[in-house]
Amino acid sequence: MTNDDIKRWINDNLVMQDEARQITEQSVSAFNQSVTEGRIIPFAEFGSARKTRLYLRSDLEEYRKNKRPQR
Repeated sequence: MTNDDIKRWINDNLVMQDEARQITEQSVSAFNQSVTEGRIIPFAEFGSARKTRLYLRSDLEEYRKNKRPQR
């Protein structure tokens, strides 16, 4: 796999929190709670004091399909 292939895969499959929240249709607090409770698991996490998390698009789409509907 070339570097260009890897970059293409990353762009197609990984998202940061803002886009992840849009995919799951959640507010900031609801999304953070889902992560804290382990219902959404970051694909990759970098940093210690200020974390950068990347989420797998397919995991988020599956989560959105299966989450409880809002009341």
